[in-house]
Amino acid sequence: MKRDFSSKPFKKLVALGESHTVGISASRKELGWAPILKDLIDQFQEKPVTFVNHGIGADVLSKKCPMYRDYQGERPIGIERYRKHVIDEKPDLVVISYGLNDFRAGTPLAAFERDLSTMVADIQKPPRSVIVLLDTYFIPGKGFDHKTGGTEVGRAWHYGNKTIQLRFNKAIKRVAKRHDVLFAPISEAQGDAEWMVCTPSGNGDIHANDLGHRVIGNKVFEVLANNCSGISKKALKDRKQAGKSLWRFDLWKPGADCRWEDKLKRDFYPDFPAKFADRSSKPKK
Repeated sequence: MKRDFSSKPFKKLVALGESHTVGISASRKELGWAPILKDLIDQFQEKPVTFVNHGIGADVLSKKCPMYRDYQGERPIGIERYRKHVIDEKPDLVVISYGLNDFRAGTPLAAFERDLSTMVADIQKPPRSVIVLLDTYFIPGKGFDHKTGGTEVGRAWHYGNKTIQLRFNKAIKRVAKRHDVLFAPISEAQGDAEWMVCTPSGNGDIHANDLGHRVIGNKVFEVLANNCSGISKKALKDRKQAGKSLWRFDLWKPGADCRWEDKLKRDFYPDFPAKFADRSSKPKK
């Protein structure tokens, strides 16, 4: 029997992370991956999920990050703020996105993994939330060389490379396995497609564009749908009420003598009979 992480619809979603979580570089706020995820969940629930976005641009997770010297006392980082921004919110669904800025700014891998594990273990304490960990976002071309990272905060974002990124991704996956939480391989979903990034060459903005945010949001939703039966309840109810695809019997255009599937058959066999033209697509009451 497949493991079911949640048999009930979600009531409150909290997203925690950095600029991608904020939705930076999406053309509109609602086109960031986190709002997209909220909208996808809402499509399959009777009641919409309450959504709180606690992403902060240029955020890092660990105090061992060299950037913390610039941040200390001025802006909270992940390990400092997760209790207020997640636990105190009392969500039943938490999506966490860290790693990209930490590896780019020089956080030691062991420190990052330890702090991520501490955070997840703390959030898991009763009442338990469903937790999804994201691995890190795709970086194209020369994006690893950025010192500013396209942000006014911090001044050393160029310590990473593809090898280090892969190590961080493996560490995030290890933490997910260790604590038995969900893992969304968004780097895999992006597929090294430069055109999903605002500047495909990597010379400029390396955040996801609208298409990239859509793919990321879809991937996180896919992981939830595959592991949380509560999302399916509305779909099962709607199927029972509507009947079995009665819209298939709609006329292919107003006034036609056959349905659209019959029309496709008539493209090859003009005399194919209109068997279902008189059926109704109105849902059952």
